[in-house]
Amino acid sequence: MQGWSLERKIQVTQTRILEWYLKFGGQVFVSFSGGKDSTVLLDIARRVYPDIPAVFVDTGLKYPELREFVKTKENVNWLRPRYPFPQIIEKYGYPVISKEIADCVDGARKGQATRIERLNGTMLAPDGSKSVYNCENYRYLLEAPFKISARCCYHMKKAPIYRFEHQTGRHGIVGLMAQESRLRTQKWLQYGCNGFERKRPLSQPMAFWLERDILEYLKRTGIPYSTIYVEIEETEKKDGSRVLKTSGVSRSGCMYCMFGVHLEKELNRFQRMEQTHPKQYDYCINRLGCGRVLDFIGVSYRLEDTKKTEQGEGDEDGAQ
Repeated sequence: MQGWSLERKIQVTQTRILEWYLKFGGQVFVSFSGGKDSTVLLDIARRVYPDIPAVFVDTGLKYPELREFVKTKENVNWLRPRYPFPQIIEKYGYPVISKEIADCVDGARKGQATRIERLNGTMLAPDGSKSVYNCENYRYLLEAPFKISARCCYHMKKAPIYRFEHQTGRHGIVGLMAQESRLRTQKWLQYGCNGFERKRPLSQPMAFWLERDILEYLKRTGIPYSTIYVEIEETEKKDGSRVLKTSGVSRSGCMYCMFGVHLEKELNRFQRMEQTHPKQYDYCINRLGCGRVLDFIGVSYRLEDTKKTEQGEGDEDGAQ
């Protein structure tokens, strides 16, 4: 399905939305973050049902450009979390590496045997082989002088949505894609795009889309999207294939989230933030304490670090 043409993906996504809408008698909504994925989802959904409502969770962690973009859309319900982010990280911990790893470290620190085994690399699969869920590379996080947890995702984003669903009886449509994580792939394979059988019914009608499909849709349709992405550019790889990418940020989740930053090439999200959003950068790195967390996991977050690296490479080339 991920290899289908964009035209076919659009058709199937609209069919899944139609099925979801009819199943619940129109008591549905689109989860809208202002990001490019949910922008495409909302456009596709409203081409089928123009009156479908959207829900935006104003966490205080979004790029200001996203927040302003959400204001341009009609029929959007604005929600707020009960607790501010500083309170959440103080109580539960910082989001680092990934949700899976953060949960594992948090559980291991609480003495959960299975998660301790995973961090020690000793967990076995049913056939006796080494489990693919082992993550011994991150055992060092057990010694971190700060709390680690993925609970911020629940309190800042999920809990407000859950309350909205309970109060209104509506069922959500989200723009999650399977390619984004192993866990999301597993959930998609288990329940499909429309999880009618899930404990909490959830529709993911774009689960089989890829990042390039999102950019291609935006480019083809010309629909407005947040200025945080600047422009969609077309480049050519060494093999001659065509690639689309944004000239601004590549991801637009919570500004202060550290999930996945260790995989990013420089300039990473925090180095870009120092350039584009200096006030938020100072708050994040210094007041929230994300700087010491990034130091511990070995991720650069200052622009001057990239300049030093470039200078060092230049000196080395000169020496050669």
